[in-house]
Amino acid sequence: MSSRYQLIALCVAFTAIVPRMTNGQAQTNLLTSRADLTAAAERADQNAASGNGAASSALLAASIRQRLREGDFQPGDRVVITVVSDARHTDTAVVRAGRVLELPGKITVPLTGVLRSELEGVTSAEVLKYVKAQQITVTPLTRLAVLGEVMKPGYFALASDIPLTEAIMAAGGPTAKASIERTIVRRDNRVFRSADETRRAVTAGVTLDQFGLRAGDELVVRARREIFGPRFFGIVGALGSAAAVLVTLSR
Repeated sequence: MSSRYQLIALCVAFTAIVPRMTNGQAQTNLLTSRADLTAAAERADQNAASGNGAASSALLAASIRQRLREGDFQPGDRVVITVVSDARHTDTAVVRAGRVLELPGKITVPLTGVLRSELEGVTSAEVLKYVKAQQITVTPLTRLAVLGEVMKPGYFALASDIPLTEAIMAAGGPTAKASIERTIVRRDNRVFRSADETRRAVTAGVTLDQFGLRAGDELVVRARREIFGPRFFGIVGALGSAAAVLVTLSR
């Protein structure tokens, strides 16, 4: 079975087991809490101290602590908010300079230090000061690049609570040459998540947020290794030529 069909089957199976839900509680379960991040930073510190992938563990710990300190939102990020009062209203709001979310009705929500898992609670508290609402649903989006061996590479604004497999499918799914097992995450022109880490995350159905992805990260689906590629045949050809020369000289 090709990588493309394997990924489609994995997406279907995961969706059947864990259906997407839109209420606040279900979304929060798919977004990482502050307590979870604190525990993850401590584990990364322990791995760095024990020499278990020291460099990558130290980088991960620093990234998590920066996230805890500064929050998840940057200017330009988008958030989908639905307010149900006398009617249902859905808008896409943009995070402005100073990490402030601007909502219709001149409502502003400061987001410095706010995690995605905390966004709905913080936003609801501000909206309820001005609007009598029966339900408020807030969905943060992550602008992520999906590159490499996918049908439609590019940047996509994706709900932060979707699994990595859905992000790959948003880019048209893998090509025939793709190897999902070799997928990596790049941040600031260096590898932020290795192929092993990404493979485990895909298998576990980890979401973009749970994997610690942020705006501007690149999810790169790499091609299968070709054991008998052009380089291999070039070496074989060279060895064959050398053998032929030796045979000729020995006569």
